[in-house]
Amino acid sequence: MDLFTCMRAFVVVAETGKFSAASERLGLSHAMASKQVMDLEAHLGAQLLNRTTRKVSLTEQGAAYLERCRDIFASIDEAEHEITSQTSEPVGRLRVSAPTAFGASHVAPEIAKFVSRHPKVSIDLILNDRMVDLIEEGYDLAIRIGRLADSSLIAKRIGEMRLICCASPQYFEIHGAPSQPEDLIHHECILYSYASTGNSWSFPSREGECSVKVSGSVSCNNGEAICEMAIQGLGVILQPDFIVRPHLKSGSLIQIFPDHVREAAGIYALHQSRRYVPVRLRSFIDHLARAFRNE
Repeated sequence: MDLFTCMRAFVVVAETGKFSAASERLGLSHAMASKQVMDLEAHLGAQLLNRTTRKVSLTEQGAAYLERCRDIFASIDEAEHEITSQTSEPVGRLRVSAPTAFGASHVAPEIAKFVSRHPKVSIDLILNDRMVDLIEEGYDLAIRIGRLADSSLIAKRIGEMRLICCASPQYFEIHGAPSQPEDLIHHECILYSYASTGNSWSFPSREGECSVKVSGSVSCNNGEAICEMAIQGLGVILQPDFIVRPHLKSGSLIQIFPDHVREAAGIYALHQSRRYVPVRLRSFIDHLARAFRNE
């Protein structure tokens, strides 16, 4: 039995709460992950986990042992940090999550630049617009935009974006252009499925916040697709400037309510709370921050 490997398996299972999620994160079969934890329990002569068909939970002994394991791994991380901090060359693999549109247009090009400068780093970029669980799904870094939920994750602001309300010239020719946000209730709007505010669009005004309940026949979970539908004249959209900016420049979209644009929202790099951040991760976050600040 490899004690260190079994301890690592136990920590991941305890943190994810499921053998299936842990096995995927560890790159093992479900049976192998289960065996490693069972071998550890046999070695210790104690039950560390309560098991059901749906999830696992820590026993009292398991909770105490988990903290000890975390202390051990923190000490190992500290030792690695002392060695790797003596060299400026990042080494290893990073698993990164980013929103689809922003990831494709902004993060991917910067990954290419970063890896060309640091060829000993490999990066697995996963693009989706849902909120991934860094711990359960095994991500080193997640890029998120807008207001952050309270969590134990470490967040660094690496850029900013604004939401722009716009539509195509063809749409305005047929339906007319709204003169104020409240007029949107009479217009066809294309909705973003993952919006935390649902179908309420908010705009700043002299009187304070103006919230408008919009509606439309189409909703979508991808900002670029929403933008393309707006270009075809389907309706009005409220989307990030990094998506609509090139289409505003080309004239295929026209901005409305320029005096009602919200203050810039943050673009953040999130990672797990660790005492020592690996050089490869710290270097990549710093690279993104420099790139996005200079845009």
